[in-house]
Amino acid sequence: MSVPRNNLVRYFVAAIAVNVFAAWIPNVSARNLVVSDDIADPMTLDPQKQFSEKNHTICRQIFDGLVRFDPDGKIEPALAVSWERINDTRVRFKLRKEVFFHNGEPFDAEAVRFSMARYTNPETGFPGLYFIDSISHVEVVDNHTVDLITKYPDGILLNRLAGLIFMVPSKYLNEKGDKYFASNPVGTGAFVFTTWEKGKQIALTANKNYWMKGYPKVDGLIFKFIPKERRVKALLSGEVDFVTNPPGTQTLAIKSDQRFTVIKKASACTAPVSFNLASGPLSVLEVRKALNYALDKDKLIRYDLLGNGKIIATFSMDGEAGHNSALKPYKFDIIEAKALLAKAGFPNGFTVKAIVKTDTERTATIIANELKKVGVKLKITLVSDADSMGEFSKGGYDMAIGDIPSPISHSYFAQAIVLYSKSPYCLGGDAKFDSLLEEMVAALNPEKSQYLSEKLDKYVYDNAMGLFTYQYIRLYGLSKKLVFTPYVSGIPCFYGAYFQ
Repeated sequence: MSVPRNNLVRYFVAAIAVNVFAAWIPNVSARNLVVSDDIADPMTLDPQKQFSEKNHTICRQIFDGLVRFDPDGKIEPALAVSWERINDTRVRFKLRKEVFFHNGEPFDAEAVRFSMARYTNPETGFPGLYFIDSISHVEVVDNHTVDLITKYPDGILLNRLAGLIFMVPSKYLNEKGDKYFASNPVGTGAFVFTTWEKGKQIALTANKNYWMKGYPKVDGLIFKFIPKERRVKALLSGEVDFVTNPPGTQTLAIKSDQRFTVIKKASACTAPVSFNLASGPLSVLEVRKALNYALDKDKLIRYDLLGNGKIIATFSMDGEAGHNSALKPYKFDIIEAKALLAKAGFPNGFTVKAIVKTDTERTATIIANELKKVGVKLKITLVSDADSMGEFSKGGYDMAIGDIPSPISHSYFAQAIVLYSKSPYCLGGDAKFDSLLEEMVAALNPEKSQYLSEKLDKYVYDNAMGLFTYQYIRLYGLSKKLVFTPYVSGIPCFYGAYFQ
């Protein structure tokens, strides 16, 4: 099935728009941009061996994919200038010419074939393999044309490619090996890796040969690893220019200093509370509904985010494809919560083991205090973003709390990461959910895809498959001299940032 001609025209127009945008260069002052986005080193700088938000953010500055998202979550060309669907399982990509990896190796069809083969090879160890499991292989048509073959019809293939897939250099990797590449990455991105001082920072420099002429607009990009309690102080002292997710309690301190400001953007990011649906007390529907009634979400947003959030009915959010806007959030009703717990056989409550990412420790503490009012106690284990997958693999948890951005701009992501049985972050799955998710993915018609996505969303809601919280309004603290455009995904890109 071919893409209609008007869609192809749109893709070509998008490609032209990217180049026009690249040609417009404001009068800027270039210097290093220093960022505080995480408290600890990433596990690796090999994009095909990582699957965490903070790790992904750093890789996104070094590597490019075939397509990418603009700040509002719309797909646009990157290393591919156009694409068309040839049939249900074949999509053809025309590649950008005269693009080189940072080591001078040319980007071409072989690089795409190699990159996709490495992603999909289980021996590589890509932790997000289940998110790209529709991809079979790449066939080279010519030096600048490839066909991507899927195992089954995949209606969200472009979303997967834009959010998760980066191109890597075959010759460099084959010569240097995986271990060397993990700490000496080479991509085609806007920034070139220079140094990694463990426990302190990762430094990148501007790619002077970037395919977007005139970009990036800063000389370099430095990610500093600073304890959460010291990050705002680092901004106000001038140690860094930019911090992500400053605590709402400290935004006034930032705005009170005339050198700095706070910007906000509603993002496709939530703090899902996922359950073990297969065993333990949270496998009981009445218990799961009780917890949703027991949580005062207005209070959670007020004290956790100082109002910078919106209550949501499930794990999906406004602005995401697939979101079911007809669903209404569970109301706060502690009497109903207690009644449901008694009906389920837990009139005095119970204790659950909860794994909590450090970035959401405050969130978890507030939720724990609220649930304690109906007798449900949380035994919390804190874990960093970098170490979270290893802790999940140990098993034994009833509940998990963390923040999840949606890098693919589709409701599929948050649902799949916490509920899909194939996900390494799933505590205990549900066979009906898996079936509905897979049916939705296979729909190529946009209208049918949306219908099935909304059906899936309603199933998650009706079965209270998690404790539904809020949609983040992302906060960024930064120097007033810095011009930065936030992304709806919540994952920042810095190639367009500049100092004025």
